[in-house]
Amino acid sequence: MMKRFLLIFFAVAALQLAFSQGSYLQLSLFDDGDFSVTFDNTALGTGNYAEFDQVSPGEHSLKVMREGVNVPPQGNVIFDGKIKVPAGQDIYAVIDEYNSFQVYKKKSYGEKRNVPYGEFFTKCSGDGSTRKPEKNDETTTDECRYRIMKKEDFIELKSSINNRAFESTNIDILKSAIDANQFSAEQVRQLLGYFTFESNKLEIAKYSYKKVCDTKNFFKVYDAFDFDSSIQELKNYISGK
Repeated sequence: MMKRFLLIFFAVAALQLAFSQGSYLQLSLFDDGDFSVTFDNTALGTGNYAEFDQVSPGEHSLKVMREGVNVPPQGNVIFDGKIKVPAGQDIYAVIDEYNSFQVYKKKSYGEKRNVPYGEFFTKCSGDGSTRKPEKNDETTTDECRYRIMKKEDFIELKSSINNRAFESTNIDILKSAIDANQFSAEQVRQLLGYFTFESNKLEIAKYSYKKVCDTKNFFKVYDAFDFDSSIQELKNYISGK
């Protein structure tokens, strides 16, 4: 009887451990701007990204405030709400240009973590300690390196649309890829090169804008168009006119 009780106890304990396993959250802004953050009513530091370790699974409060010269006229609070953190995962998230909290990558807890290049931010651990992360020279050349589609997958995507004759089919393929990934402005420019019709280029450019990591470089996409009228229509779309 005692052995059975012990087995049940350890089984329950194992289940509780699995469901209570902490997670890791890394947060930045879509344009890599500086911000400060309040997580579960605890105000943390200021920098261009934040990381939180051993976060308990479940719902948490998050308040993000933009700092520096790019503070919008309506104020510096760009997100204030609840987020849900799953158990036992590394979560990479961004506050997008629409002030929404977007998760762009999930990995197993501790699996080859991507540490951005940044001046400073706070790591919140179970004991409340903070640290300054080490700089990673491999991340200095591309602000979107760990957000956008991997090089191998991007080559495969280009090959896929290059092997199909109908642009309507390629539009569907690209939209599915855009829904599931983030891209750089340069990647979008390259993808538009596989289309002949200006209207199809414009459709993809508009559809992809919300998933472009470096929107400040979106002017590169204009090179893919043949007519100034298309570029102007795209600019009006981006500005909301």
